[in-house]
Amino acid sequence: MSLASRMYHGETSFDIVGRRRLWFTISGLLVLISLVSLVVPGLNFGIDFKGGAVFRVQPTTEVTEAQVREAVGSAAEVVQVTEDDPVQVIVQTEELAPAEVARIRAGLAEVAGVETNGVSTDSIGSKWGSAVSRRAVIALLVFLVVVVIYVSLRMEFKMAVAALVALLHDLIITAGIFALARFEVTPASVIALLTILGYSLYDTVVVFDKVRENTGSLTAMSRTTYSQATNLAVNQTMMRSLNTSLASLLPILGLLLVGSYLLGAETLKDLALALFVGVAAGAYSSIFIAPPIVAMWKEKEPRYAQLRARVERLATQGPGAERPERPARPGAGSTRSAAGSAAARDGRSRRAPVPPPEPELAPDDEQEPVEDEVAETAEPAAVAQAPARRQPPKPRPTQQRRKPSGRQQSRPAKRRRR
Repeated sequence: MSLASRMYHGETSFDIVGRRRLWFTISGLLVLISLVSLVVPGLNFGIDFKGGAVFRVQPTTEVTEAQVREAVGSAAEVVQVTEDDPVQVIVQTEELAPAEVARIRAGLAEVAGVETNGVSTDSIGSKWGSAVSRRAVIALLVFLVVVVIYVSLRMEFKMAVAALVALLHDLIITAGIFALARFEVTPASVIALLTILGYSLYDTVVVFDKVRENTGSLTAMSRTTYSQATNLAVNQTMMRSLNTSLASLLPILGLLLVGSYLLGAETLKDLALALFVGVAAGAYSSIFIAPPIVAMWKEKEPRYAQLRARVERLATQGPGAERPERPARPGAGSTRSAAGSAAARDGRSRRAPVPPPEPELAPDDEQEPVEDEVAETAEPAAVAQAPARRQPPKPRPTQQRRKPSGRQQSRPAKRRRR
């Protein structure tokens, strides 16, 4: 039997809910590091969010970053000289006037050894960038509200809150990785964030559906606590969540390595990194964060708190403590048994019919065998020995009991026939 099958049937179990303090500590450290990285050094927002201008040129001679900064001046915020083939110089500035844009293009063309038309320029206003940021935040808030409403209606409010905590956990960790790696935040990154929220919610809802199925049959007389039923549900769905997450991570990893680093697609790098970190964090939170939060919260309810206290008490008392035998009253057992045996004898005596007395035979007929007499006397005895029936069969007439034979009947038999 495979490991997944043994985990599903409860033969092999990992105590995930019982070790929730360990998982909460690990997640707390990751979230704390991510929050600090969002402040120092902070997110590297792209030009689409803060506005400005981007200059790109492919130099024909060898160019250093210091030469580019000297030609551009103090307006340059980001200067990058790629090592790809061909080499490309990228300069990012804040929003500039048209005259300043023309000056920077001329300086870059001189340093790179190309014509002015060889320098490409992309300018984005600050209003457009702020509009993009505002719409991204609104989309995120609407998504979270819809998630809370859906999970509350589909399951319950406490599970919706736990799912929301797991989603925020994934978002903060993904944003922290972006800040530490100094990746540029672009609209592609925002799309990736919304995508990983869908992955994380899918895994969480699958686990919660199994939790609801296992805990729906718990009663006050159950021998399983809410945490134990939740832990069984997590073990039953763990392999499914891991297989789904791995099947999603492998293509994303290929997109990140091949698309961004080997092919040099910078846009794919932002998208793939956000997807990879988010899907991995979502698989972790759907197993180690959301179910323990629900179990910890639900066991504070009086119903499940009493159930937990009862299960712990039965565990300390050992097997057989749930149904103790009542001591019998003195003399009650013997009296009941005697009464029962007497009633049984009375019932058997009532059910067994009393055979009729045998007729007296004449002295000269004692040695003569009579078949009718044997049949008539044997029939009541057979009835007496037969078990009682609810509806005894109706007696047949005397003429139908046996067919007349050719033998001449004896005198006592003739008297009885008359």
